[in-house]
Amino acid sequence: MARRQRKSDFDRWVEVLSKLPWQLCLALAPLAYFGFHALSKVRPPPATNADQFRDAILVTMAQVAGMLLQWLVPVALLLAALTSWLGRRQRARLLSEAESRSASAPLQALSWREFEQVVGAYFERKGYAVSFTPDGADGGVDVIARKGAETFLIQCKQWRATQVGVSVVRELVGVMAARGATGAYVVSIGPFTADARAFAEGRNITLLDANRLLRSTGRPASATPPTAPVSQARMQAAPSCPKCGSTMVRRVAKQGANQGRAFFGCSTYPKCSGTRPAD
Repeated sequence: MARRQRKSDFDRWVEVLSKLPWQLCLALAPLAYFGFHALSKVRPPPATNADQFRDAILVTMAQVAGMLLQWLVPVALLLAALTSWLGRRQRARLLSEAESRSASAPLQALSWREFEQVVGAYFERKGYAVSFTPDGADGGVDVIARKGAETFLIQCKQWRATQVGVSVVRELVGVMAARGATGAYVVSIGPFTADARAFAEGRNITLLDANRLLRSTGRPASATPPTAPVSQARMQAAPSCPKCGSTMVRRVAKQGANQGRAFFGCSTYPKCSGTRPAD
């Protein structure tokens, strides 16, 4: 069997940078060039003693680094932007193909990595910036979705016969608290247990049926059954902020004495820090 080719440091740079949005990589490329180009123009001071000689060596090293990095870093950013853009197009294609088919067989036929790509593409379509975690990430988080200052963790479960149990949701609560995430989603082909649905209630964790998700054109379709009108009413009837009058958003405390408990926070936070109890 052929030996696997080892990646160079440059390849690893491109791989890491490609996890950023391609627009960001594209914008950083000229900034990196001009920054390192300016560093390459720095001239070492004249050295007349040992201390000045040491400073001159450090400045010369910085100058040489600027001469090299003024080309390497922009090229790496441009390649990363291209890789990120192509990856997004591929995810969008996978999502379109999955949506154009019927029933759940197409989703079950996907590999686990393709399934994650389809889920990521769905959230990208909803305006999120997504990144994919390495294999074996803490808590089984597969996708990280960001919108503005809010971060959401996503687990993808391509389980065909086994139900997603409460242990998965309970572990995700701990990961949310550790990472300071606003909320989380569990996307599964298979069903969720009643205990899992009950535990997710009120903890900013949404359980999604992947098949309904692909057929949805609006917000993600929750797997929580429609027989919970009280909870849904609480989610929809958001009060006004007592400080500024803006609409409030349901959130979950990440730390302190009320950690894990739901509350309403002002939608303009951090501009306004008004809160109300959720119950």
